[in-house]
Amino acid sequence: MKILIIQKKFMGDVLVTSTILPQLKKKYPQSEISFLLDEKHAQILKGNPFVDHFLFFHEDGLLKTVSQVKSKKFDLVIDLYSKIETGIISLFSGAKTRIGFFKNYTQIFYNKPVKRQMQVKSANTTLGIEHRLQMLEPLNIPFGEVFPKVYLLDEETENAKKILAENNLSVNDQLIMISTFGSSEEKTYPIEYMAELLKSIADYKPEVKILCNYMPAQKEKFSNLYNSLPEKTQKTIIKTFDTKNLREFIAVTSLCKCLIGNEGGATNISKALNVPTFTIFSPQIKLSDWAWTSNPKMDKFLHVTDYVPNSTNYSDFKPSLLEKDLKEFLDKTILN
Repeated sequence: MKILIIQKKFMGDVLVTSTILPQLKKKYPQSEISFLLDEKHAQILKGNPFVDHFLFFHEDGLLKTVSQVKSKKFDLVIDLYSKIETGIISLFSGAKTRIGFFKNYTQIFYNKPVKRQMQVKSANTTLGIEHRLQMLEPLNIPFGEVFPKVYLLDEETENAKKILAENNLSVNDQLIMISTFGSSEEKTYPIEYMAELLKSIADYKPEVKILCNYMPAQKEKFSNLYNSLPEKTQKTIIKTFDTKNLREFIAVTSLCKCLIGNEGGATNISKALNVPTFTIFSPQIKLSDWAWTSNPKMDKFLHVTDYVPNSTNYSDFKPSLLEKDLKEFLDKTILN
């Protein structure tokens, strides 16, 4: 059986979508699974043993992508993106079975439309994961608790150790990765609050070495943050640390004791690596959508409404509110 999975973007969505792959391989062990997505997001699935082939959305437009998919003669298409563009691809794929999310405008595309459930079945998964797993119901694959996983090659881990060595670090150091900023202003913990958080970490666990992750476009913002910190805190931060691409970041994160910071791609990656993760959610993101964990005894999720009921303002989420939870998390992850 030839199976096509469609999830055009984004990194977190692609990662969460990968939860259906082992279930499909278990049901159809001889199947050949292809994954159609934007090429820039394929890095997150590198090394995944359940993906046989990658297909990418064609830069020259929809018709080129449709032609590419049709030529592969798929038996089953599961469209987890379920937008008009991917619905058209599904419809003209030639696949006998086409599964996608039920919407008023998608019924023409899929012969097995799936209506999203509104309640989670597991305390540790989320609607984001369970909606993906729902796509397997038309195939009579029962629900099972499955979590995203990132796979690393041995050479990637060895390269990460070299990156640490270049910064006078090793796997024996008490390394903390910081998700310094969110992907947008509204998803970013206020910079002055992040400064206080970093100071609290350095004061409470002075032996740690802090690695700050941020996008190239956020370099100036990081410099402003760093310069606002006391000298004692600055000494715990490895300012020269940098990674060239997503795979290097993943590999270095796998060697850290924990990750702390803004909810987003970095926190989902660390959880998928089973690295203890302390996630600060922005007010508009629901815990029920993204607070999944395969390690509930270690991972910690914080939302402003847990401390200030009904708040929608990040300014209410003062660092003092997080202090107790942060210290408890550090005591579990950083060994004296």
